[in-house]
Amino acid sequence: MTTLSLVVHGHQPPGNFDSVFRRGVAQCYLPFFELLEEFPDVRLSVHFSGSLLEWLEQNDPRVIELLQRLAERGQVEPAAAGLFEPVLALLPNADRVNQLLAHRALLKRLFGVDTHTGWLTERIWMQEIAATLHDGGIEVVPLDDLHFLSAGLALEELAGPFRTEYQGKALTVVPAIEELRMSIPWRPIPEVLATLRREAARGVPLLTFADDIEKFGMWPGTFTSVHRRGWLRRFFDGLSRLREVQTVPLGEAVAALPPGPRVYLPDGSYPEMLRWSLPPAGQRRARATQEHLEAAGLWDEVRPQLRAGTYFQFLAKYPESNHIHKRMLDMSARVARRHRPSSIVPDQPLPPPVYHLYRAQANCAYWHGLFGGTYLPLLRQSLFRSLLRAEHALEDEGVPVPPLRVLDLDADGIEEALLSTDALTACIAPGDGGSVVELSDRAAAVNVVDTLARRPEAYHEEGARAPYPYDRGRRGCFVDRFLAPGSPPARSLPVIDHGDFAGKPYELATRRTAGRPEVHLARQAAAPGGVVRVEKTLTFEADGRTLDARYRLTGIEGLVDARFGIEHNLGLFFDEFPRGEVALAGRTHALARGGAARRATEATVALAGHGICIGMSVSQPADIDLRTVATVSQSEAGFEEIPQSLACLFSWPLRLAPGDGFEVDLRLSCTVGAEPSSA
Repeated sequence: MTTLSLVVHGHQPPGNFDSVFRRGVAQCYLPFFELLEEFPDVRLSVHFSGSLLEWLEQNDPRVIELLQRLAERGQVEPAAAGLFEPVLALLPNADRVNQLLAHRALLKRLFGVDTHTGWLTERIWMQEIAATLHDGGIEVVPLDDLHFLSAGLALEELAGPFRTEYQGKALTVVPAIEELRMSIPWRPIPEVLATLRREAARGVPLLTFADDIEKFGMWPGTFTSVHRRGWLRRFFDGLSRLREVQTVPLGEAVAALPPGPRVYLPDGSYPEMLRWSLPPAGQRRARATQEHLEAAGLWDEVRPQLRAGTYFQFLAKYPESNHIHKRMLDMSARVARRHRPSSIVPDQPLPPPVYHLYRAQANCAYWHGLFGGTYLPLLRQSLFRSLLRAEHALEDEGVPVPPLRVLDLDADGIEEALLSTDALTACIAPGDGGSVVELSDRAAAVNVVDTLARRPEAYHEEGARAPYPYDRGRRGCFVDRFLAPGSPPARSLPVIDHGDFAGKPYELATRRTAGRPEVHLARQAAAPGGVVRVEKTLTFEADGRTLDARYRLTGIEGLVDARFGIEHNLGLFFDEFPRGEVALAGRTHALARGGAARRATEATVALAGHGICIGMSVSQPADIDLRTVATVSQSEAGFEEIPQSLACLFSWPLRLAPGDGFEVDLRLSCTVGAEPSSA
């Protein structure tokens, strides 16, 4: 008899909207397991991430209570991964292992089971992960069949478990069959059951299905097809009647079989992930190659040998993700100096710095594919919130934050400067236009410069039909722009930068003045009509909540004739329904609408619900333009336009002959406790 192991995986990222969790309970998690309870002969493995279990336990324990009953009668086998669903390959090894141990301890507390069955987040594999899983107490894990096919095995050889190891630390890996993943719950039940009978007739001892449980109710259209139209009920009923196939949880199924043959697998993930990781031009070339081979009838034969892409490429595609990742690595090292990884006891509450660090390692905001991922401000902000809370917890334990750190934080070969006060932390990136790419309110645990630049994607139309002008460099604060001379651009038109400063490298120097650290940045490059040198010095004022920038521009060659602009991009759209207001030239506007004024000296942005107020002022009257910048990205529901930042542009007409100068000071303050008068 053939054994079928069904492994379902459920996850919601830490900090996701309550409405999403509640929809998951109503449309997916609860109806799935209520139906499963009616079919005691259908037994399976379940992985629920720590963030999902945490929310369920605190807000709606019905699913956990149901899983407890199913686990007690042996119908459900819990499976473990990193506690908050990290991609293990992105983490320091000690964090990898302790996250696994912490999740296993949580499952034991909730379900009374010391599980050794694992789930590998996004199935992102490197051979060294075998040792990580082994050290975390995991004995068996499902991986996509493409991992095995890319190792040179034939599909007909994927009939059971395999053994692998890294430096002698062994692990059982089981191929999850793509045909099943692409059929369940999409194909008619007779076709799915026919596939199972076919494999049973071949004498296959173990078949494995492993995929997201959310496709059984949360994905678009699936609540209707899976539950209302009865697909899942018919599937469970069909499985319970199959004489040739029995369903057994994965760990139990593997334990009943002899050890499989040895295999070593290349780095990889599921095919879609590898494709998404490619830059847009690479994705188009890969798609064209596939279409050519399909037309020649060769695709299925050569596909395992044509692998392109790696998960780590997302850190190159999205510098914002890379910044969060490197901030996380830095925080991990700081936490480890206070809490040695070997001293953490998994079945005891995690120390607060460790707990918040682990939440900052949740995977979803580090990449973008079919789902929003990196494009969702909520998910990025949730990681920053956890990092800032980890830092705050370290301070509570007596670990101070230095007022100035100069280090190559993002591993690009150019040092960044981290300026900190008791209230704020600013990350200044000389390699990205000398801009402030993070300005975090440490008490509120909010990065008010958490933005995402507009970049090409493979699913965007090209050329003149692109959805918007793409950005050069990140959208931070104190971004230096040189626009065409004349009036500021109309609000209905894009801001076009003709200078060679935004996104380009600046020189960096640091010093102390009156006991406070200063960061000096400079670049000499082309602007409309000539060459100009831009110098700016950033420092926190004595209140610790105001970042001051002193600018000096000097003409070098030609006659510079332009409009000089300094832009702040504020990432304030991370709530489910963002509310706030803009105060400008004596008038107030809704946050999403922004506003404009001529020859003004200050603007204020207040975010409802968080008590955060951003004040911006200049020493010389400026033309001010505040507008929302949105991105277009794909999701499981189609294309989405997502507000990413409020771009606040202060600009002045500029004419500089060689030796001429222009000076201006800007102040950017972040205060807590102010609420807008209206939303």
